Amino acid sequence: MKGNHIKYLTAFGIIAILSIFIIQIFWIKEAFNITESQFEHNTTVALRQVAEKIAVKNKTNFLQHNPVIKINPRLYVVQVNSEIDANLLDHYLKVTFDYFNIDIDVEYSIYSCQNDELVYCNYIQKKKPQKNATTPELPNFTDIDYYFSVSFPNYPIISMNNIPMWMITSAVLILVVLFFIYALFVVFAQKSISQIQREFINNMTHEFKTPISTISIIQQAISDPDIVKNPRRLATYTEIIGEEINRLNDQVEKVLNISRLEKRQVELKLEMIDIHEVIEQIIHNLSNIETEKKVNFVMDLRAERISINADRVHFTNVVCNIIENATKYSGDDVTIKITTTDQNNSMIIAIQDNGEGIEKKELKKIFEKFYRVPKGDTHNVKGFGLGLFYVKQIAKAHGWKLDATSIYGQGTTFYLIIDNNL
Repeated sequence: MKGNHIKYLTAFGIIAILSIFIIQIFWIKEAFNITESQFEHNTTVALRQVAEKIAVKNKTNFLQHNPVIKINPRLYVVQVNSEIDANLLDHYLKVTFDYFNIDIDVEYSIYSCQNDELVYCNYIQKKKPQKNATTPELPNFTDIDYYFSVSFPNYPIISMNNIPMWMITSAVLILVVLFFIYALFVVFAQKSISQIQREFINNMTHEFKTPISTISIIQQAISDPDIVKNPRRLATYTEIIGEEINRLNDQVEKVLNISRLEKRQVELKLEMIDIHEVIEQIIHNLSNIETEKKVNFVMDLRAERISINADRVHFTNVVCNIIENATKYSGDDVTIKITTTDQNNSMIIAIQDNGEGIEKKELKKIFEKFYRVPKGDTHNVKGFGLGLFYVKQIAKAHGWKLDATSIYGQGTTFYLIIDNNL
């Protein structure tokens, strides 16, 4: 999939998700408003009927205006301005609320119209009515006028009848969002893997094609019958063929070693080794090899607990791979500093270079298989992207910790943290 298509897909998906969220929020808000309006209407009508029944019972003139005053969604005041029998009020509230399907707990209070003092209050429990409960004799307030209030202490924000539908729609929306995010993750992961694999194949093709081309040219040259008349030239060709075959064999072994590491088929031959001795031997060997770049080695070996239980060959390869990687990504004048220090129960081996450094966003990926720091369309550094992956796997197999820090434009430092208790 092309990059532009992925960008368009991402933009379209984000717009679609935002649109769905906006629509969902709008309809939930509408549901709240409708539910609250319906509850307010039912409550107002029910309380008005209660007031009418009290007026009829007391044979008083019913007020022409609406006696129900809404204080807030949980509290209503009913102005009956007449005597109130608490027994009748309790009965009227239960019957009327049942008729209007107001199935929540109700607390009602009776007040005196003369001084607004509370004279009586009671609680009607709708959710868990007591079985075989006897209704006590309630007081009857006469002689003066009264009004009552009704409150709903457990008034819900949204009707319980509507919750299942909105829960389903919200759950579906969340699933759609999670699926979209997962789909984007898969798409970008596949794109990254595809790009890494494509670069690996290109690099491997280049690494194999060069020695094969060299051998092919030499084969044509030695096919000449007169080549036997020049034994020195024939010996040179034979030496070049041997070097190219060894080069091919090394590349194949790198790929095979990674495959074995992934399948955990590499057996570590553990032995007690002197870290400083091995590092000094590595530096001595590398210093005596002619390379295209001038490499200056600086050693600062200060650790005191230098004996560890490790595979000598793999440890040597780890150090060599880090040095080789540092050399590849440095300029013509390379300086590599190797430091060993003690820290608590561990020994830290730091390998620092003065190369071009690695950007922060790329640094966390350098130990991934086949990964190479992108350089645009320029591919002037050879390799498969397996060296640091090998280092990571060997460190993991030994139980060591591996880390790296870098300042772009100044260089990179690799840290191998070895627990002396292992």
